[in-house]
Amino acid sequence: MQSSRRALLAAAFVLALLAPADALGQEKPKEVTFKTADGVTLSGTFYPAGKKNKDGAVVLLLHDFDHKKGGNSSKDGWGDLARALQDAGYHVLSFDFRGFGGSTAVDKETFWDDRKHPHNGVKFLARKPKLSETIDHKDFKPFYYASLANDVAAAKAFLDRANDRKEVNSSNLLVVGAGQGATVGALWLANEAYRRRDKSPKERAFGQANLAEPEIKDVAGCVWLTIGQKIEGRGTYNALMSNWLPLAVRTHKVPTLLVYGATDDAGGKYSARLVSSLKEKDREAQVKASAVKDTKLAGSQLLTLKEPRTEIVAFVDKVMKVRGSREQVDKKVTDSIFYYQTAPKARLILNKKAGDEAPLVDLKVVGLTQP
Repeated sequence: MQSSRRALLAAAFVLALLAPADALGQEKPKEVTFKTADGVTLSGTFYPAGKKNKDGAVVLLLHDFDHKKGGNSSKDGWGDLARALQDAGYHVLSFDFRGFGGSTAVDKETFWDDRKHPHNGVKFLARKPKLSETIDHKDFKPFYYASLANDVAAAKAFLDRANDRKEVNSSNLLVVGAGQGATVGALWLANEAYRRRDKSPKERAFGQANLAEPEIKDVAGCVWLTIGQKIEGRGTYNALMSNWLPLAVRTHKVPTLLVYGATDDAGGKYSARLVSSLKEKDREAQVKASAVKDTKLAGSQLLTLKEPRTEIVAFVDKVMKVRGSREQVDKKVTDSIFYYQTAPKARLILNKKAGDEAPLVDLKVVGLTQP
């Protein structure tokens, strides 16, 4: 009798291990797609928080990438991190950058429009596929990789539309990026510091735009895993040090965690220099570097270890506890007009017209110029 009971318990344990996510109280991830402003269809995965939801807060994951080795949102430990965050009560969105993984389809009429999207021209792509309906990262020239910031902008717009359906609260956004994906994320975040919605566009003709607060205010915190000094060989070190990270950390007080492998000398020294630079002018800046002990792994590979995944969840929890939940408001991202305002009295630069589903990132605004 007792032995049969033990057998039944053992069988139940095995079945629990094999049970699908929803049977264990964790909602199943959903495959999603969304389009960028320049016509790329991005493929991603959305992990709903379910009943453990924390004020609709959502975490956006930005995978590492390499021109030769590739990269996507399914490699390394991204899935494990997403499920850990989901289990902790957060919605999670991961996606493949353009030209990587499942994000290769483009609307050829839009993507190859030289007038509207000169960044997709032959100067930045290694071939002239005017009739192509797909793209591949191996065809990208080094400078083109900065355009991946448009994919982050499209992901945020996707979350803003979900916000208006009351599925998430995109005013409570946290961002986790690795390697060059982290660098692209920092570029996008600097762009958000200058980007503002016109609250009353119909009155635009009668005076100055009535601008909302900078879009960066939606970002509660960031984690950068072995953030890169360059994007595919093009130096971004000065921009990171003098503009991108200071805008987020010092000007807009976005808590930031820099993670690296303890025996990764290059990654550790660079992270330490970034923290030192950011704290030099503001000792109260909420930024710190954290070493994952006994490893020289870098970027996305750090997520194959449990320690950094646990630390990221703890950091996100702490950030949300200290900051508190922001009120959910309708974003109306598709219908709204957005401008860049780089200084209080600076001339406004149109960023997005009404009707566009997502904005384009103006690289000049964040200090990058085309070669």
